[in-house]
Amino acid sequence: MGFLLMSQPSPQKQHRMGVDLLNGPIDSTLRIFALPLAFSFIVNMLYSWIDTFFVSKLGSAAIAAIGVSEQLSFMIFNFGSGFAIGTGIVVARRIGEGNREQASYTATQGIMTMLVFSTVLAVILGMLLPTTLHALGLDRDPEVYAFTEVYLYALLFGVPGNFVTFQINAIIRSSGNSVYPMSILLLTTIINAILAPILIFGWEFIPGYGMLGAGIATAASQIIGAIISLSMIITGKAGLTLSFKDFSFDFPLLGRIVKQGIWSSLQMFSVSISRLALFTFASYFDPKVTLAAYTLGLKVDLFAFMSVFAMGIALETATSQNLGAKQIDRIGMFYGSAVKQLIWLLGFLAILTYLFGEYFARIYTDDPNIIRETVEYLHIACFGYIFFAIGSITLRVISGAGAAARSMMIVFTALVVIQIPLAFILSRYTPLRESGIWIGVVLSYIALTVIGFQQYRSKKWIAVHI
Repeated sequence: MGFLLMSQPSPQKQHRMGVDLLNGPIDSTLRIFALPLAFSFIVNMLYSWIDTFFVSKLGSAAIAAIGVSEQLSFMIFNFGSGFAIGTGIVVARRIGEGNREQASYTATQGIMTMLVFSTVLAVILGMLLPTTLHALGLDRDPEVYAFTEVYLYALLFGVPGNFVTFQINAIIRSSGNSVYPMSILLLTTIINAILAPILIFGWEFIPGYGMLGAGIATAASQIIGAIISLSMIITGKAGLTLSFKDFSFDFPLLGRIVKQGIWSSLQMFSVSISRLALFTFASYFDPKVTLAAYTLGLKVDLFAFMSVFAMGIALETATSQNLGAKQIDRIGMFYGSAVKQLIWLLGFLAILTYLFGEYFARIYTDDPNIIRETVEYLHIACFGYIFFAIGSITLRVISGAGAAARSMMIVFTALVVIQIPLAFILSRYTPLRESGIWIGVVLSYIALTVIGFQQYRSKKWIAVHI
């Protein structure tokens, strides 16, 4: 196989490094596994908040540019995320079956493939960037276009580091360890927080580079994170012991991972397409106001959704491991526990968002128009929080079983077939204007929940083999 298995950690060491998703108590195991994940997502969100906070000092056009850049970055990230998620699901299934040798072998193949793929992708995307920005209509405002272009060019240098780190984190989480990924994200965020203000505004003998500096700071921190992650997993400190001695690509295995992961990528592309469409609809009105308001509103949404993403990953891993161990009943118990906990949490966060969203907007801008539009967005969007939570974790159970194609079709239906036309019609052909976009988002979250739960109850996802 071209792979040398190193000594495996003892059961006691494995226990210290993660949770027991196959035998542990349902509620507490889910919380213990999900909490570091939630903190990881919050820390990751700080990347965006840090850049937005410092860049906001450059004006409203810079805020709008950050918002567009984040959505394009998310779409770029989708090219590799599906493969990483697919690798993680296969690794988790092998662990559930008790085959750690194959789990480690699969992880090694996934890491090397991601490194090569992400490097090639970054070069291609750099060549296509001007065409992409023109297609989005950003040339309507030359200032927003210029800020977006320079920021993304710098960010592309960090794409290989970002992809490799995500791949390694997905593998480590699949073993039941959510602490190491959290540690890496925390470290890289601290590095970004230190570099961003220095490179944006300058410090002593270091000149300030504005938007370019913000992109360089993020890219540099991502590369450093990848180096640390690689050293951690190679030395076996992350729970899986790997070796790259006599390595060669196992194309049949990679084909199975791609088959599993392609649907996850397409699912995330559906999210990207819907968000980019919403940004395009918002730019129809006043780009510097509406785009900036949507950017700030999304930051509040994503902060609230961190717990949803964390619980979703926990459910996905638990589903995959327990299917491998043929413990179907535990999957339903994990799902019920997640729904119960998230309804209470997201309900609470929705109330906080409705009451205090204005104070968040004022951190980034004193423009009364942007603040007003941000508050209007949040007063509508918060009514979709619980629906988004239930719909999202339902899909994670389905995809964790290996039925990623079914999960992708649900997301595509809700966010592309339903959300985009609704947002367009309500914003362009009714007096709702910008508010029609936000109402369309909430209605699509309701559809996501209804369709997803129907598929979950069908139980067809249980029979998928990977």
